[in-house]
Amino acid sequence: KFKTSELSIDHVVPRSRGGHTVWTNVVCACMRCNVRKGGRTPAEAGLTLVRPPAEPRFSPVITLHAGSEKYRSWKQFLDAAYWHVELRD
Repeated sequence: KFKTSELSIDHVVPRSRGGHTVWTNVVCACMRCNVRKGGRTPAEAGLTLVRPPAEPRFSPVITLHAGSEKYRSWKQFLDAAYWHVELRD
């Protein structure tokens, strides 16, 4: 287990190789592994995914209590618009 502060979002197919920021191409990775992987695929970097990336079958927003202080910092990531817009460098 990692603290959330130790995690980053990693592109399975790197953006430098045409990978997009979509649910089916992003996974959580510890920062150290993400740096180690660099612009390679997990296989090229000798890494194995714990589970394949997949679009959630539920809305994360619905599962959280909207007024909960605990999840307030998540709000920017849970907005549907965040996940349906390609990020730029």
